[in-house]
Amino acid sequence: MSNQESINRGLDRAYNELKPEDTIKCDIESVRIVIFSDHHRGVRDGADDFQRCEGAYCAALGYYLERGYNLIVLGDAEELWECRPAPVIRAYENTLKLEAEFYKNREDRYCRIYGNHDDYWRDTGSINIGGEQITARDKLMISLHDKNNKSIGDIFFVHGHQGTFESDRFGKISRFFVRNLWRPFQRITHIKVTTPAKDAELRGEHDTAMYNWALNKNNGQKKLLLIAGHTHLPVFASKDHIGKISDELKSLQQQLDNARTSGDPHVDGIAEQTAEKRAELEYRKAQKNMKEDQKGIFMEKPCYFNSGCCSFSDGDITGLEIADGKIKLVKWPKDNPRVEVLEDADLRSDIFGSL
Repeated sequence: MSNQESINRGLDRAYNELKPEDTIKCDIESVRIVIFSDHHRGVRDGADDFQRCEGAYCAALGYYLERGYNLIVLGDAEELWECRPAPVIRAYENTLKLEAEFYKNREDRYCRIYGNHDDYWRDTGSINIGGEQITARDKLMISLHDKNNKSIGDIFFVHGHQGTFESDRFGKISRFFVRNLWRPFQRITHIKVTTPAKDAELRGEHDTAMYNWALNKNNGQKKLLLIAGHTHLPVFASKDHIGKISDELKSLQQQLDNARTSGDPHVDGIAEQTAEKRAELEYRKAQKNMKEDQKGIFMEKPCYFNSGCCSFSDGDITGLEIADGKIKLVKWPKDNPRVEVLEDADLRSDIFGSL
């Protein structure tokens, strides 16, 4: 079975098993949601990827609490392949209490979806956070409508590991291997395991498979967006940042060719913009250690989004906002507790209108 077929089967299973309690109907203009994923909270030791991001994450939670947002934690919040649950909960008691504040007033302000690294919560069915017993689920569907109750489209939320060999079908075996064999070895050697979250080529293949599944769910009558995590790479409207820069460079190169052909007096300025855009692209590719023939993620239809992660090595976090009829890719920097909008689009016209 190919990787695409396996992921199709895993996502189809989650989609087809949707129950009424997994679906929420919302007005597109009034709904306010923020999505974060892949914190990988540990026990505050050297292997804990969340420690450096905790400040940015807590700042974000405080902001979205006051602004009346709903919170979706989209999997791998706790690193339970490497750690036992109780020590992780104790280590991040205050952060988890902040999350629990989304639950206290209205239950549907907080949705906890489990991933492959915190699928322990699948077995328990819930997680006690700040004294609140929160249901753990593997999926969520939000159906958007306008003020006249006319359907606009659906958003399907999963962590994104569905159908993968090591994370879905052999999750318990993988957990045992990482906790008991790999983690002690990693502490000595500092070698990283190869996964879609660590390897650019695997990540690109996985995101492409997720996109293809979402694309096939859009058949003219039905309009569906897929929002996931898992790969740690932010994707907005089916493009990652490198894919977006590549697209902008291609457009500038076309402008430059046209300017040279027509004798445009502004040709030098366009050439300078093109050179600067190429420099930005190569810089970003070098940062991600991408091979020469890897071009980033760029897909035609805006049906796939990825929240990125809350465990970047520089302490920044990324997430997705849905509010005021728009969807945004946002970043919260480690050194400045202010939200930065990286990308934004109108849900009705730019996103669903293009499907």
